[in-house]
Amino acid sequence: MSALGFSIVIPAYGRIEPLKYTLQSAAAALRRLPSDGEIIVVDDGTPDSPLADSLRGFALNAAVTFIRQPNQGSIAARLHGLRHARGRYLLFLDSDDLITPEKLAAHWDVLEKNAADFAYDDMARPELGPGYSSRFSAAHALADDFSDFADLVLRIMPPPHGPTYRRTWLVETLQNPLVPADRCYDPVGDVWLYYNLLLQTPRVQKLPLPLTATGPHGEARYSQHWERLGVAALLLAEKFMQRCPQTTATVEARRVVGERAFESWRRLPRDFDTRYANRLLAIWASAPRSRLHKVGGRNFSRFAQLVGPEIAGRIFRLRSHSYASCRTISDHELNELLTVSAAPEPPLASAAPCTIPSL
Repeated sequence: MSALGFSIVIPAYGRIEPLKYTLQSAAAALRRLPSDGEIIVVDDGTPDSPLADSLRGFALNAAVTFIRQPNQGSIAARLHGLRHARGRYLLFLDSDDLITPEKLAAHWDVLEKNAADFAYDDMARPELGPGYSSRFSAAHALADDFSDFADLVLRIMPPPHGPTYRRTWLVETLQNPLVPADRCYDPVGDVWLYYNLLLQTPRVQKLPLPLTATGPHGEARYSQHWERLGVAALLLAEKFMQRCPQTTATVEARRVVGERAFESWRRLPRDFDTRYANRLLAIWASAPRSRLHKVGGRNFSRFAQLVGPEIAGRIFRLRSHSYASCRTISDHELNELLTVSAAPEPPLASAAPCTIPSL
């Protein structure tokens, strides 16, 4: 296969109208590259009519390849697209993400000049226009004061459609993922990728430019049900801690995972399901000792030094909101999520291999 400058991989399932805006923004960015690029749309078994048929006649003035697979979920679709990508660099977009016309050229420049493996930028605010066009303004900047790569992707956490990757580095890293692909992680499928990069030490570059946006639309999003996101994130963290080698080289990654679990516990509604809360605390307890300033503000840190972080957290949570004020699913649905996710994990030696074909 001949090499291209950039590959944009878009896993998709329906959502035709938002996808048109995503494709248009991707095509506009590719046109500003100094070399050719490609768009790969992975149709994850959209029912009734394949996306290639639904988008026939949608003029983009860009090379688009449609790959259709049986419905397997967003993680499998991303990996399928990655296997077919030919670009020197790669960007994942969901079917409602947007990028500015300048994004790929700016990333190309910083990746090439600095021999970087990973680059990210700031957030933009989009305004949808005629002909599936978009206009952008600055929204908010992401921090660049991270201590290591795990701190960047789990604390600062660039939005999943923000980073660009050196493709060969990403392929090599995902050959044997620490956390095997599983549909239970799909609500946070982009974070699944971050967890599998935690033990790496890539060369990172930050672009202080608003180049990445989330498209506004009224169709379904995973983020409409924070409980589903929370359970999937819990499963990811538990699996990572189970499979991560406990060596000095992994101390910081395991510490960050524990700190993020503790922070998530602190943000829970005061009367949320105790099974979920206790599993978050178990992750934190199994991690290397946390840094108090990473899991709370000045007042919390001072109090935690006196009574311990868990007692401090329980007292501070008394002031938290009630679950009734933010509930998005029924008790039955939540119980079903937690019951399924509470199934015993197999020992590492006999863990089921990833069902996604090798890259």
